[in-house]
Amino acid sequence: MRQSETDMAEQIFAATERLMAKDGLHHLSMHKIAKEARISAGTIYIYFKSKEELLEQFAWRVFSLFQTALEKDYDETLSYFEQYKKMWLNVWYFLQDNPNIVMNMQQYQSLPGFFDICKEMDYNSRWATFCQKAQQAGAVCELSVSILFSLSMESAMNLAFKKLYINEFLADEELMTIIERTWRSIQK
Repeated sequence: MRQSETDMAEQIFAATERLMAKDGLHHLSMHKIAKEARISAGTIYIYFKSKEELLEQFAWRVFSLFQTALEKDYDETLSYFEQYKKMWLNVWYFLQDNPNIVMNMQQYQSLPGFFDICKEMDYNSRWATFCQKAQQAGAVCELSVSILFSLSMESAMNLAFKKLYINEFLADEELMTIIERTWRSIQK
């Protein structure tokens, strides 16, 4: 896509994210999304042939944003724990900056292609590469990439959800303790 097409697609995706957080995935319609994006209903079909296509590309966008955040300032020359800590904090701060993503986390599972995207990310992501290298070095236990994620990085997602909905505050010292303890859960 050209720049203006990318900008318009992003405007449509942002509208989709907001509406999903407000009304839920099952209440989305192309008309509502177009209205929220402040474009004509016909314009949305220039970029997406159907709601299913829009939602599938939207799912890829969410995972891409998540992956980009996870990789931010990543340095594989650091110890495995420091690499892990960096990724965990990247996810935490990304979710703090994107409350709509936190609100929609449970709805993403209903997006077209969601589980295929999850599988793709298990094999072709910074997290997967990190896990494979850490396992080869004997730093991380021999479990699948997705289980290692569930035992460790997913805690950032769960805590972000609690912070948003229950207003549970976590001090920096608590975050460091959580990171250390979740790291221990996946150590060999």
